[in-house]
Amino acid sequence: MIESHRQPTITATVTEGCDVCAALAKQWDDMLDRDVLFEINNHPHEEPKLSRVRKWKAEGLSVGAPAA
Repeated sequence: MIESHRQPTITATVTEGCDVCAALAKQWDDMLDRDVLFEINNHPHEEPKLSRVRKWKAEGLSVGAPAA
């Protein structure tokens, strides 16, 4: 779990096996942009809405762990 300590506190949970969540978490590490935490929590694993996520998906990244 990622946590921003600025007020109000925002947390984000990176979904295991989701390359998009991992890429967004890397952006958080690089920029500390709190909007990235919202994106981690809200991006759909079925159909990406953000243009950069669509681009990542087109490049072959997974958008969620495969169903068991």
